[in-house]
Amino acid sequence: MKNVIFPKKIIDSKNVLCVENLLDEKPMQIGLNEPKLTTIEKDGYVILDFGKEICGSFRLLAHVGNGERKVRIVYGESVSEAMSKIGEKGATNDHIVRDAEYLIPDYSDTTFTNSGFRFVMVQSVDGSKIAIKNAVVIPTIFDKKYKGKFVCDDKRINKIFQTAAWTLRLCLQNGMIWDGIKRDRLVWIGDMNPETLTANCLFGEVPHVENSLSFVKEQTPLPLWMNNFPTYSLWWIVNLRDNYFQNKDIEYLKEQKDYLIGLLQQVSSFIREDGTCAFNFIFIDWPSHYVGDGDEQKRLDEIAGTHALTVYAVDCAKQILTVLGEDVVICEDMLARLRKKTYKTLKFKQIAGIRIISGEGTEDDAKLIACGGAQGMSTFMSYFILKGASKYGYINESLDMMKDYYGAMLDLGATSFWEDFDISWAENAGRIDRKPSKRKKDVHGDYGAFCYVGFRHSFCHGWSSGVVPYLMSVVAGIEIVKPGCEEIRIKPNLGYLNSVKVDYPTPFGILKVEHTKNADGSITTTTKVPNGVKIVE
Repeated sequence: MKNVIFPKKIIDSKNVLCVENLLDEKPMQIGLNEPKLTTIEKDGYVILDFGKEICGSFRLLAHVGNGERKVRIVYGESVSEAMSKIGEKGATNDHIVRDAEYLIPDYSDTTFTNSGFRFVMVQSVDGSKIAIKNAVVIPTIFDKKYKGKFVCDDKRINKIFQTAAWTLRLCLQNGMIWDGIKRDRLVWIGDMNPETLTANCLFGEVPHVENSLSFVKEQTPLPLWMNNFPTYSLWWIVNLRDNYFQNKDIEYLKEQKDYLIGLLQQVSSFIREDGTCAFNFIFIDWPSHYVGDGDEQKRLDEIAGTHALTVYAVDCAKQILTVLGEDVVICEDMLARLRKKTYKTLKFKQIAGIRIISGEGTEDDAKLIACGGAQGMSTFMSYFILKGASKYGYINESLDMMKDYYGAMLDLGATSFWEDFDISWAENAGRIDRKPSKRKKDVHGDYGAFCYVGFRHSFCHGWSSGVVPYLMSVVAGIEIVKPGCEEIRIKPNLGYLNSVKVDYPTPFGILKVEHTKNADGSITTTTKVPNGVKIVE
């Protein structure tokens, strides 16, 4: 049935009669005489699996009950979260109500909270007996077809690409790009960078990007910092450039000019003559964020990463002002000061990655990234980490890091990618689509840090989709040279892959590219180029 998702599996049940009836696709209308009901009796419950992570509302069609006619409904991105209680291992109702009790009238059709989840527990409350016809999800999912695709001869990489694409699709909500669909249903402008790049690769132009950029700008009159982070105001500049290069919306760019110039003047006041940045708060990524814990390498790396991001953003601003025909002296002055100061990455791969992409990094940064494989990888900064290492020839190492890191989430049952993940969490961990076991670690409830401890941890976070632009821009080698995709360079880096097929959306239509590795290691590339796009060397 259209616009309704039925359960795909019963994870567990207790004191439930004819539970298998919930898997049958019956008409979405309650009647006086229903032959195939499921009855949750006193102290009973059922845990439903809807097959994959979704954003939507749970809908219950009930017949005649007795007692208090109350149920407790709990959403979960993992089975263990669906079985949790508020306060247990970080389980919360933050951002949405995902755990609550409801009255279920006779002959009722009730729709509950919209959230992000895969599993739902329906539990009898206060001795109630509830007869249910259907328990379904009404999805709220962006329905525009993918224009971009990536297919190679490695099935695991293909699955990673598809899962990352689904993750971003779910986060295109309310005309904005949300950070997460369960928690952080907000527009975080820094987190939006990999999301913007992924949207470019999958859809070309979506209104969510400019809507989000405008929304946060309007909420942040200068001299405030976006999302209260100085670095996130820097990311706004980067996002503005990345969106323009893909779609060439010059009118939108003109509308941002005055704010951009004012923001640059503000940023300039925090750059000292010796090239150091004097922001009152700095942040690059949660795993590398210094919180006064005495980790000197972390503290120094965060300073180095902030410096690199500032260079990157100012360089992006210079490109924007050039397009707008504005004076770029302020950018040149800021860059001249910034480049008086040099740093070295000490520990964190995400810092090494942003330094390389900004032009501040060296091969030592790429070596640091390649060392240790997937250890130290980051969901938010995966694009910069993988692209940074590949820039210095570590393409096979980057592919392996990606496969090991994102593949470990898949092996744990993920159908969307998470807010954070450490490869060590996979050791002796149970799958998220099974009931927790005393013999296994609960990868959802037992881990997490900072603001995402335990079940508060989001298992669908758009910032983890950065593998999509990595595979498109680095492995398939598609580089936009002129705004609006008017000129594109194709320079593949297949590593140990033998074939890659890509569809890349441009304002002029779909660019189709196919790379095939020959017996001598050379690559044959064939293209189908839409009119208006020029392929350059």
